[in-house]
Amino acid sequence: MNVNKKWIFIVIALVLIPGILYFGQDSIFNFKKNPKISANVNVLTNKMLITNEEFGILILENKGKSNAIEIEVIETSPYTVTFESNPPIVLEKGKISNINFKVVAEKEVLKLSEIRKDIPLEFTVKYKNNEGKAMAPVKVKTRIQVFRPKFDIKKIDLGGVLKTELSLKHDQNGLLMIDIKSDEPFKGGEYWIEFTSDYPELEVESVDKYPSEKIYGGYKFTFQDQLPANKRISKSFLFKSKVSPGSYETRFTINIKVFWRDILLDQDNVKAVVLDL
Repeated sequence: MNVNKKWIFIVIALVLIPGILYFGQDSIFNFKKNPKISANVNVLTNKMLITNEEFGILILENKGKSNAIEIEVIETSPYTVTFESNPPIVLEKGKISNINFKVVAEKEVLKLSEIRKDIPLEFTVKYKNNEGKAMAPVKVKTRIQVFRPKFDIKKIDLGGVLKTELSLKHDQNGLLMIDIKSDEPFKGGEYWIEFTSDYPELEVESVDKYPSEKIYGGYKFTFQDQLPANKRISKSFLFKSKVSPGSYETRFTINIKVFWRDILLDQDNVKAVVLDL
């Protein structure tokens, strides 16, 4: 009899141990009929332009044997996520709850050297059973490719084919033309150019009369017209400077930066010389 009991226990162990490893302890010993939430996340796109707003749905399903209460959803990723509704107070067994959300990839998620990057969007779902006991948290994630516009300062025209510096006469205007191109369309007011220098005697004016403001070390011009995608556009500016007192020429460097939605897209330097002729 003892031998038979021994073999019975061995058989039970051989059945239970693989079952626990495969299905989990909650599935094998779920005598209390606990809830069991599964989660899935769907985003309307798998590619996202940085700073753009996209939409998604977090789907919660209670596959357990009782209701789930005190449901909490925590977003754990570099994105800024805004839920359009709160999780349900109670998720009944066999029921599904859809939670809509907005997601934005802020400018900090990409380094200046990164053009595109796969970044996970992850959620953790916490909940309890009817007795107030915390169940094992559920984690779900998806990956979104975040990318920045491919933008270039294509050409800086200094007034001649072989010119390597911007040549200005004392207190007179000189023309500088810049060609820019982007693979994404830009709306007017969303992108701008900055000219800065450590030489204080520098004035810059937009030929197209774009709104300007004085910034530290230079000027900022906000473009009001749309920049079409994959089309090279030229922008013209007038520069004026003065020779330092007691000198017949002054040399300095002008730093040029182009921004879109506060994101630095490209920059270049131009050497300038002012002659007292």
